[in-house]
Amino acid sequence: MSPQVRGPAHRQHGFSVIELLIALGIIMSIAAVIAQLVPPARVAFDRVPADLDLQQRGRTAIDVLSQAVRSAGRDVVATAALGPLSEVVQTVSATDSAGSASRFRTISVIAPVIEGAQGVLEINQASPGGGITLATSPCPNAGDICGFAPGTTAMLLGGNGSYDVFVVATTVAAARWLTPNHALSRAYSAGSVIVEVNRDTFRLADQPNGSRSLIRETAAGAVQPIVDFVSDLSFEVQGEDVAAGFFRSRQIEMTIRVQAATESTRRLISDRVFRTAIKLRNAS
Repeated sequence: MSPQVRGPAHRQHGFSVIELLIALGIIMSIAAVIAQLVPPARVAFDRVPADLDLQQRGRTAIDVLSQAVRSAGRDVVATAALGPLSEVVQTVSATDSAGSASRFRTISVIAPVIEGAQGVLEINQASPGGGITLATSPCPNAGDICGFAPGTTAMLLGGNGSYDVFVVATTVAAARWLTPNHALSRAYSAGSVIVEVNRDTFRLADQPNGSRSLIRETAAGAVQPIVDFVSDLSFEVQGEDVAAGFFRSRQIEMTIRVQAATESTRRLISDRVFRTAIKLRNAS
């Protein structure tokens, strides 16, 4: 049999070399465009959560510091005879100079505990480290003695503006008697006021990884981390000094700078600075 001859309609064609080269060139061009778009997209993908983290940590630090300063010197019943607490003692103090007479790196705040323990000395304290006997009124019916118990942070105030902050070491409920955990600056007389307070000191602390964190240190020495990766913290005290070193007619401007948590994200976003100004309670 003779071989069957197929006509032009049945002939099968493949791609020529030129066609393949053109298709390959188009594919490579598209791939190059996509490759150029991937790094910026990746950077944006990494930047957004890192930036949100900076915002969250900065706002948290400012909120904690602002709340502490606003709470300083609250009025309490036991100090009614002496006047508002913020007018009696220096409830906000700044230390650790940051290179100028009005700029500091550490702030301490004394705030009475809401509905906390309070009382009045019934008799003179025998010595600065001696026991403290409280009168029956005012004396909240709570805790061991007028609300005070071992471990309570207390402030003892004299009528002349003197004061001490200490931690209650022991109590004897039957005698309405308590002892401070250290000798006070002086022995207080009958009629002196004692109130439960929080005394917190805010500052930066170095961490093992080389970073610094904003911490709160209590009167009992407990350290509570607040915000990690803080590169700078400062308190600017505005106004003029008056008698006894009180911060009257003053406000404190707080500035905190936070940085990204990792080295890679620090190359993507710069530090964020957060500021706020708080007028002190005893400001006139």
